Amino acid sequence: MVKEEKIFFPGINGLRFFAALAVIITHIELLKGSFGYKSYWKNPVIFNLGGLGVYFFFVLSGFLITFLLLTEKQKFNTIKIKEFYIRRILRIWPLYYLVLILGFFILPHFKEIQIPYLQDNFMAHYKADLILYILILPNVAFALFTAVPHIGQLWSIGVEEQFYLFWPWLILKTKNYIKTLIYLIIGLFLLKVFVLILGKFYGSTNWYIALKLVVAMSKFECMALGGIGACLLFYKKDTILTIIYNKYTLNLSLLFIPLLIFFTPDSIQDGIHIIYSGIFLIIILNVTKNTHVFLNLENKYFNFLGKISYGLYMYHFLLIPIILYLYRPLKSSMNEIWLNVIIYLTVISLTVIISALSFYFFENIFIKKKSKYSPIKSGN
Repeated sequence: MVKEEKIFFPGINGLRFFAALAVIITHIELLKGSFGYKSYWKNPVIFNLGGLGVYFFFVLSGFLITFLLLTEKQKFNTIKIKEFYIRRILRIWPLYYLVLILGFFILPHFKEIQIPYLQDNFMAHYKADLILYILILPNVAFALFTAVPHIGQLWSIGVEEQFYLFWPWLILKTKNYIKTLIYLIIGLFLLKVFVLILGKFYGSTNWYIALKLVVAMSKFECMALGGIGACLLFYKKDTILTIIYNKYTLNLSLLFIPLLIFFTPDSIQDGIHIIYSGIFLIIILNVTKNTHVFLNLENKYFNFLGKISYGLYMYHFLLIPIILYLYRPLKSSMNEIWLNVIIYLTVISLTVIISALSFYFFENIFIKKKSKYSPIKSGN
């Protein structure tokens, strides 16, 4: 029996938690308006937080998966593709399908927590949505019919699963990884430019609108950029890593995020995720491998919150409408600031509790089975 090699990146779990928290904040404000609360969703920071959290998850996914695959290929001179897919299925599918069941078969029966601007469209395309979600194509369903109430966040899970379909093959067959990934990013960028050009001729047609949304949501270039970071680290490209680990590089990167949020021209909005992804890669490499970085996120609390971050991402959108409905009677009698404090504390704490229970008593049943198919063990 081959002894597993454990790979661990300190600080990753803390970063995961903050990415999930960013998504939760945006979704709280997004839904508050539907339940009669004053909403701050249109504030540029609030509006962008959710997207930034998802971009971060994409970059991190590409980074971790690529590093593990490179390690496996170096150690065994191959990648066991079948085992890779089994590991992904065991980690992603159980919670994905549980949330799917809740979103399609349980929550629609509770009228009090329905989201008005999504509900009518959902019922009109219920069967088609259900089929696409079962096939793990929620991003396609989103593009065709808009989000499914309470589980619209699953679109990004679909994107990641589609990424996993071809990524191990690319790592297995490629020799010059960084060069190949750069070409892939350029190719994906040119594809999106081509789709935008098509808009000048077909912009008003339904098929084009759906195509544009599918292509826009498929942020494979974010994951490929994460893969480049894994290659830099794995092959010890010290010349580039020294620049990334420079304190001024990290400080300027962090400063650049608010500048991008407030001052990005509309003309480059469709490509701004690439710049954000580059910044997130710098943050990931510094937090995990730079011993002199001031961002030290390695402690038992962040490790716990990071471990359950998949649940945080999956459950929060189911819970927010319930909590907003229950707290509506307080709107007329409580100060807005204190009401918001209570809403946020309740949403976050309840999401953490449910995610922890889900992790230890449901997801962990399948996670433990992964070791049988893991020649390289990850501590993250």
